[in-house]
Amino acid sequence: MRHVAAMMHNPDTDIPMRLDNLASYLFPEQAAISNREKIISALSAFVAMALVIWTTQQLAQAEHRPYMVSSMGASAVLLFAVYHSPLSQPWAFVGGHMIAAMIGVLCAHHIPNPVLATATTVGLAIVAMHWLRCLHPPAGATAVFAVLGGQPILDLGWGYVFSVVGANVTFLLIPALILNNLLPGRRYPMMRLKTAEPGAPAEPAGRVSRPEHEDIVAALKSMDTFIDVSEEDLERIYLLATVNRQKRSLGSIVCHDIMTRNVTSVAPDTALPAVWEVLRQRNIRGVPVVDETHRVVGVVAISDFLKNTDWSWNRRSRLRCLLSSPRRAPTSAADIMTAPAITLREDAHVAELLATFANNGINHVPVTDKEGKLVGIVTRLDLLNLFGNQIPSRQAA
Repeated sequence: MRHVAAMMHNPDTDIPMRLDNLASYLFPEQAAISNREKIISALSAFVAMALVIWTTQQLAQAEHRPYMVSSMGASAVLLFAVYHSPLSQPWAFVGGHMIAAMIGVLCAHHIPNPVLATATTVGLAIVAMHWLRCLHPPAGATAVFAVLGGQPILDLGWGYVFSVVGANVTFLLIPALILNNLLPGRRYPMMRLKTAEPGAPAEPAGRVSRPEHEDIVAALKSMDTFIDVSEEDLERIYLLATVNRQKRSLGSIVCHDIMTRNVTSVAPDTALPAVWEVLRQRNIRGVPVVDETHRVVGVVAISDFLKNTDWSWNRRSRLRCLLSSPRRAPTSAADIMTAPAITLREDAHVAELLATFANNGINHVPVTDKEGKLVGIVTRLDLLNLFGNQIPSRQAA
C-alpha cells in the first residue's frame, strides 16, 4: 500500500501536471485565426485610428482642446478584430460611450471625492449599459476619464460628451462601417436572425431544424451571464460542428465518388419548351445551365417553371400557356433559371453536400472542377443510396 501511495504522489509526475494546469489558466485556448485575418484587423485599425486622430485634431486645433479619448484605442480592437461580437455593434459602441460620458460628467460635477466619483461612475455606467443593451467595455474608461482627466476635461462640462466623445465616436464608426463591409468575408453590423412569422409553413422534411431567436434567448437567459457571441455566430458554430462530426463518421468520401457523370445541361438561350422536354424525357427535377465555356451559370428546376406561371389564367393548361403564349413572357432558360447556382467542388466532402441540401432546401447540386466547369451532379437520392450502403456495413461491424 505504501508503494502504491508513493506512486500516486510521485513528484516527478505531479510537477509537470501542475505546470500544465497553471499554463491552461494563464494562457487559455483562443479561437484559431488565420494570419491573413490578423493582418487585416491590424491594418484596418491602423487606418481608422489615423483618420480619427487627424480629423479630431483638425477640429480641435483652433481652441487647443483635448481631442482624443484613449478608450477609442480599445474600441478599435473590438470594431476591427472582434467586429462580429455583440459588444462591437454600432449601438453598443455609440450608446456605450455616450451614456458613460454623460454619467462621468454628472459624477465629476456632483461628487467631490474623486475616489467615490470614479467608483460610482463605473458602477452606474455598467448598470445603464446593461439596461439600455449597449454594453461596451471601453466605455468604462471614457467614464473614468471624465472624472480623472484633469481640469481641462472638467471645464469642458457637457462639451466633453458631445464635442470630444461624440466626435471620436463618429469618426471611428464611419471607417468601421466602410472597411468592415469592403473587406472580403466581413459584414458589419451583424444582423439579428429573422424569426418565423406566425402561421408560416413548417420547414420541409429533411431540412435541418434550427433554433429560433426565442430559443436562443431562452438558452442564454438560463445561463444568466453575458455571452460574447452573436446569434448568427452560434448558428454557424453549430452548423460547422455538425459538418465536422459528419466528416468523421462518413470517412473520406467526396462528391466525386457519388456524383452522376455525363450530366445533361442546357444553354442560357435554350427555349423553354426545349428545357421542359429535357426535364420530361430525362425524368429529372432540374437541369444545370452552362455557358460556352461549360461553366455553371444557373439551374432550371420544375419549381422555376411553376414560379413563372401566371396562375390567374384559365384553369386548363396553365403550364402549356407559359410554353407557347405569344404575349410578353419568359422565353429562354436564362429568363427563369435560379442564379447564381448553388454548386460544390468535386473534392468537397459529402458532409458539406448534406449541409448544402439541408440549408437551401434543394434537390440537386451541380458539381464543378477547380475551374468551375460542370463535371457532374448529385441529388438527394445519391445521398440516400450512400447512407443505405453504409448501414449494412456498420451493422456487420
